[in-house]
Amino acid sequence: MSPGGATFSAGPGPNGRAAPVAVVWDERQRRPVSFVWRRRRYNVERLLETWVVETGWWRDEGHVSRSYWRVRADGGHVFDLRYDRLTKAWALERALN
Repeated sequence: MSPGGATFSAGPGPNGRAAPVAVVWDERQRRPVSFVWRRRRYNVERLLETWVVETGWWRDEGHVSRSYWRVRADGGHVFDLRYDRLTKAWALERALN
């Protein structure tokens, strides 16, 4: 259970891992405005939270640099999107119930 009472599901990809997604980014607003997951387009209705994970920068291996966006999409669905700054790739980290 997370703060606010939301229940987390397993990662949306195979074996509970993050799933790659295509994201439309609004440069002016500096946030995702939509994404495609499982052949369905989700429009972001509201940005709920953002955070950054930056760790391991002192090592050659194991460096993580990611930005996260918790968003409410169509129909009230809540998702955690992440952008890996090192690989320049978007993923759906988790779907929340």
